[in-house]
Amino acid sequence: MSEVLHERVKWDLQDGVARITLADGSGNALDLAMSRGIREAAERVARGAAEGKVRVAVLAAEGPRFSVGGNLRDFATASAPGDHVRLCADELHQAILTLTDAAAPVVSIIHGTVAGGGIGIALAADIVVVAADAKIRAAYTAAGLSPDCGVTWVLARRLGTARALDLALTNRTLTGTEAAEWGLVSRAVQAHELDQVAEQIIAGLRSGPAGAYAQTKRLMLAAAHRDLATQLDDEAATVAKQFVGPEGAEGVRAFLEKRTPSFS
Repeated sequence: MSEVLHERVKWDLQDGVARITLADGSGNALDLAMSRGIREAAERVARGAAEGKVRVAVLAAEGPRFSVGGNLRDFATASAPGDHVRLCADELHQAILTLTDAAAPVVSIIHGTVAGGGIGIALAADIVVVAADAKIRAAYTAAGLSPDCGVTWVLARRLGTARALDLALTNRTLTGTEAAEWGLVSRAVQAHELDQVAEQIIAGLRSGPAGAYAQTKRLMLAAAHRDLATQLDDEAATVAKQFVGPEGAEGVRAFLEKRTPSFS
């Protein structure tokens, strides 16, 4: 099932894999239509994951760049620029929250350039695979703006305040290789291997234990806001429930029988 949402975002769902593709041209600039398309696609992922129709979601982009960030020309020519920017930000922020909370794992595939709000969209995924020669640049302050799309949140948590401020204030460019070394993304691979590596990851997640993935995402996200005792209690209750559930039963049985598990 393939279609285009708001003329900017391609949506495809086949064999449990939902693909969200930014597709408005060479830069994939984030205007209101694209923002709404991403938000609608994210909501479809969440619904599909809850219904068991989506086992893994993929964020990617067409053209030479993943996303150059917000469409500043579109924002500047709006009848009420401030309100227009806020509306776009709200759409994208809802998309980020929805993808983060979705039960299915999300993989983003990053090539070319990613800047501004595009960084927040790309890093909303659970696994971020980036081309080694990709260029990552905050770019906000170069235009006299402050970050949105969760960029301050994700940079500070993954990199620490010192490195996050360095990137945001100086607008220095990170390569994909540097981003992986810093812990900003999951892994960097050579550009010619990007799609192959990403598809291997996607295939593995698609055939894996959806319930275990959902609980793992939930536990990881909760960990940053809890004390250790609370997290340990949740982990114990969750692993015990998984162990006696259908996924745990199949996984453990397959391990004991020295075969590959089959998760439905």
